[in-house]
This record gives sequence, structure tokens and C-alpha cells, in this order.
Amino acid sequence: MNLLPKKKRLPVVLLATRSIEAIRSIPLDHFQTREAVSTFGVRSAFHADPVLAVVDLPDLVECEDVSRPVIGAALDSMRSQGVVVVDSGQFLAEPERWVGEALMAGGLRTGIRQLPSRVALVTNYCGGVGKTTLSLVLARQFRKISGLSAAVVEVGVGGSSLEARLGEHTSLYNAITQNQPPEDWEGISLFPSNGWEAETLAADERLPSFLAGIVRGHTLTVLDAFPSNPLWKYALELVTDVIVVATPRPDSVAQTEAILRRLKEDAGTLEPQPRIHLVLNQVKSLGERLALTGQLSAWVGFDERCAERLDGGLAESLLELLYHNWSQQKAKKSGRNGSGPRPKRQALRVVKKGGKKDRGPRREKAKKG
Repeated sequence: MNLLPKKKRLPVVLLATRSIEAIRSIPLDHFQTREAVSTFGVRSAFHADPVLAVVDLPDLVECEDVSRPVIGAALDSMRSQGVVVVDSGQFLAEPERWVGEALMAGGLRTGIRQLPSRVALVTNYCGGVGKTTLSLVLARQFRKISGLSAAVVEVGVGGSSLEARLGEHTSLYNAITQNQPPEDWEGISLFPSNGWEAETLAADERLPSFLAGIVRGHTLTVLDAFPSNPLWKYALELVTDVIVVATPRPDSVAQTEAILRRLKEDAGTLEPQPRIHLVLNQVKSLGERLALTGQLSAWVGFDERCAERLDGGLAESLLELLYHNWSQQKAKKSGRNGSGPRPKRQALRVVKKGGKKDRGPRREKAKKG
């Protein structure tokens, strides 16, 4: 009898590239590789169900029965199903990002420790939609589940909403002009600011490099931003994702249409362009989602008590937008392999009957004859 434990099958990476650097960048302790130089070889490697495909399509040797357009269409289909598909140039520009996303796609718990960096801009013209609350729970839940670094930077108007919620902390203004270190809130770096200091900061030549330093130093950076703030343009240049937060209120819906139009103009010139997600917050009924039907990326139910205590559950749908398969990884980390509450073990009913313990109803024996 063979008592040796079976090795867990590693997820597969398809390498169809001549780039030696890209091939050497694959961590072999996490992946097994399938290499191909022709269209036929790539098609054969599809049967291994790769989670990451690094393919330079123009460099493939085209076989008679498998054309490059056919392989290209197959790669597009795989991408739509969650497989990470990039060329060698894209991969070498951000290898850690693509490796982390591939590990997540492969269902490995280690993927949550190798997540690519994200910069999320949480915004809308309309106030009172929950931008600050969702910014805080987003960073807090990310930090709690992944253990990776997170920061919240405020780019608002008027007084500081972060300080109104959490009390006074070292401001973004003092951090830049006085070299004061940021203060932590539950392991998260906070950079509150107010609208009156924004004009001065926008003219400070140290601002762009300081913001870039925050992004480099944290896996997730959340920018709680208002579009009329002078720092808006500097923040927008850094983001990977824009989360437009709306509520079912008519004024919020109208302002949401306006911010989406502005984002189309402002972000249209950026390269790469950030992903734009529309999130409906404070939803009380199914009918309230109809106002933005067809545009919604996610919605968050209304729960005042959860909002007051900054419950991490409010951030789950947002984290799924930033990191594909986030909910799957969270379930695995908590020891569950599915969504929903853990089923409770049915209690054994014990009652006294005739001086003896009775463990529930007994089966009646079938009478013979």
C-alpha cells in the first residue's frame, strides 16, 4: 500500500512566447508550465486548462489546420471566462500583478497574499451617498482579510469627512508640508484633508511624487474624492479603478449621469484607462435598482447599523470588482468553499421518557407475517 501523500496539482501556465525573461518570471513553486511555439501547440495546451496564458500571437508558427485568428478567438473566450491572458510585454510590465491574478483564478489561497496593487477612486458629485463610509470599509476589509497594506486618502470639499468620522489625524497637508508621518487606523494609513488646503497643495510641486509614493507603499489605495477638488486631476492619473457611488434618490441618479459623462472625458486620455464601476448604495428594495438598470456593476443593501460600525460585509461586492474571485478566496481563507452562512449542526434532541434518555424518535420495526 502506498502511504505517501499525493502532491497537489499545480495550476498551469501556458507560455507561447520567445521572451526568456517572461519564462523565467514564472514562479515554478506555484505553477507548472506548458510551452508552445506553434498554433497547434497552443491549441493542444488548452486541454491543460491554464489559469495564465502568456501568448505572443504574431510570433506563433501558423499551422495549416489551426490559424492565428482561431487561436485569438479562443484566447478571447478564455479571457471572458476568467483566465488571465496577456502578451509578454504586458506580463513583464507588471509580473506580480498577473501572477497574483492567476493564483486567484486558480483558486489558490496564496493568491490573496500576492494580490496586484489597486488604486480605487470612490466618487460622485452628490453628497450623502456613502463615499467615505464605503472607502473606509473597503480598506478595512481588504486589510483584515489579506493582511496587505492599505491607505485611504481624502480629496474632498469643505471639512474633512474622515476626521468627522474617526477623529483628528495627521492631515495630507501636514504630511506633505511638515513631513509628519501618517497615523494608522486599524493598520490603515489615513490621509485626511479639507477643501481649504487643496488649492495650496495643488500648487505644491511635491504633491505628485508624494501621492505616487503612497500608491507604491500600499497594495490598496482608496481615494475618497470629490470632482471639484483641485487635486482631482492628480488623483485620476494614478487610479486603476473608479467606483461611482450612487443612491436611489432622484438627485443622486441625476448627478451620477453627470459624473459618468465627466469621467468619459477626463479618463478618456489616460493610458491605461481605468475601469469604471457604478455601485448603487443604500438599496432598500428590488425596485430601487431599476433606476440604473443596465449600468450597475454592484449594489449595497441599506443597513444603518452596519454603516455605523463600518461592517466589512458592506465592502465585499466592491472588492469583487477590484479583484476577480475575491469572494472565493475569502471563503477558502475562512475554511469554507462556498458562499452563504456555514450550516449549523443539528442539535441532538435528548428528553427524558420513563426515567430513560430518549434520543429522538425510533424507527418502528416492520412486523413479520
